[in-house]
Amino acid sequence: MKSNTKWNKRLAICLAASTLLGSCAEFETRDFFADRPQSLIDQEERDAYNELKTYANYDGQPHFKLGVELSLADLASNNVFYRLMQQHFDEVSLTTDLRHVNAVQEDGSIVLNNNVSAALETHATTEMSTHMGHLVWHENQASAYLNALVADIIIPGESGTEMLLNFEEDELGASYPVIGSGSTSVKNDPDGKSGKTLHVLGPQTFPQFEITLPEGITLGDSKSVTIDFKGAGCCGLYGAGMRMAISSSIGSVSLINYGSPASYGAPDGQWFRNGIILPIANLNLSDAQKQLTSFVLTIGSATGAADYLIDNISMQWEKVGGTIIKTPEEKAEIFTGELDKWIAAIGTTGKDKVNSWSVVYQPMDEENPSELRSGIGVAELPTNTFYWQDYLGKDYASIAIGMIKQYANASDQIFFTETNLVNNPAKIQGLVDLIAYTEDKGTPVDGIVAELSLNVGDNKEKIESAVQQLSETGKLIKISFDIGTETTINQATTALYEQQAAMYKWFVQMYYQIVPAAQRAGIIFRSPVDRPNNATWRPNQPVGLWTNSGGFQRKPAYVGVVEALEQQK
Repeated sequence: MKSNTKWNKRLAICLAASTLLGSCAEFETRDFFADRPQSLIDQEERDAYNELKTYANYDGQPHFKLGVELSLADLASNNVFYRLMQQHFDEVSLTTDLRHVNAVQEDGSIVLNNNVSAALETHATTEMSTHMGHLVWHENQASAYLNALVADIIIPGESGTEMLLNFEEDELGASYPVIGSGSTSVKNDPDGKSGKTLHVLGPQTFPQFEITLPEGITLGDSKSVTIDFKGAGCCGLYGAGMRMAISSSIGSVSLINYGSPASYGAPDGQWFRNGIILPIANLNLSDAQKQLTSFVLTIGSATGAADYLIDNISMQWEKVGGTIIKTPEEKAEIFTGELDKWIAAIGTTGKDKVNSWSVVYQPMDEENPSELRSGIGVAELPTNTFYWQDYLGKDYASIAIGMIKQYANASDQIFFTETNLVNNPAKIQGLVDLIAYTEDKGTPVDGIVAELSLNVGDNKEKIESAVQQLSETGKLIKISFDIGTETTINQATTALYEQQAAMYKWFVQMYYQIVPAAQRAGIIFRSPVDRPNNATWRPNQPVGLWTNSGGFQRKPAYVGVVEALEQQK
């Protein structure tokens, strides 16, 4: 085996030498081609196109911008993707990162995410213009903080007992004025337990006491008077019953009847503590009397042979809890101030860096498109949902516009942004009416941004109709859109990508055909690259002009847009 192997190697060498020597006599060139995949050829053709904005025609349409929606993080980091987008577009739209709920601090102050300032500073060095929004929205609002500002103030109820008289500060023998023919005098408790007491002696005798209630308590808060009693059956325990009156001065009064001490359970000849409770409601006090804090209390047992002791006259009081509810005017004032803080922070940060603003976002109601969205009557709103218009009314748009003009630039363009206009075109008329109302307040609105989420199989007539209605408003029309395949990235086929390219081409052509040149504010590509898996909106869907992997490769949709733009030159 070894000898054969050696022989084979020698033979191979000889043959190679012979071939080499022979080639010297006659040299023939041959071209060798390896088969290249069609996908690679197609990709090279797409890559050969110039940047998108080089195909746009800006003549005769002074407001037109070829826009792209990016994140503040992209701008702040100045990453490769952001620099790529600068090559293809002339306006950046920043609409998804301004969240009121993230900016409001515990003390109510507004602190914007650091990315806002950093992004705008970075972007200011480019040639791209900037559209920013959405300033006033109902989602992503610091609703817990805002609602707490106008929450009802609950005043808790409270109650207590106030000792009016226990005679301990009186001199022995001291007396009080009376009604009747008898008398009173301060004496020590014969039982030696109650300190000083008041002895009431004589027929139909009722002592009178000048009372001043503690601060904050009125007669209207007072519920009852309690009195300790010691008397025998002969001299006040039974008789005609307890009597009480309240007056503004010493002298004659009309006494109100209550049960006798015995009827309350008082024992014969012994102290009865805290058992005789006389409701003040029985006195039928007037409203004026209920406001009194100083008055004369007349109290005693009606008997023709009074000879009894009283002590520890106290009053039970109760302040009923209440609720302080802010008026609509107070709420409007509070929320105007809060909106001012929010827009001031954005406006001052974006001043001289932002050219146009989406001031209100999704204003019109889905079910009643002629009306503003509202949270009124909704038992429980979603988290971080707050409707400014519920408190500021329809004026909320003009209020916000006035603020951004004050804090940013008076010359900046103002847009209202609305969604779902293709399937709910009645919202366009609602939007027109809101704009007319807002402009009547002296705050002009330059245009409308229509956000459209489209798919390859959507009804083109409905889309055209919606864009036609928008153009008939006479306002600048800016459309922010994307076109999906209704599949995930992995499910999308070559045929679907061709359909997507055709749909992108059709849409751009349609925009140019329907919207007059003077009203064209531009088109914004909401997602220039396919959506990632972790996206909150259209996750893992191939909606872009570029792939989101492999170095952002151009897709057939890119060519569709190029061809549409070229036709407008």
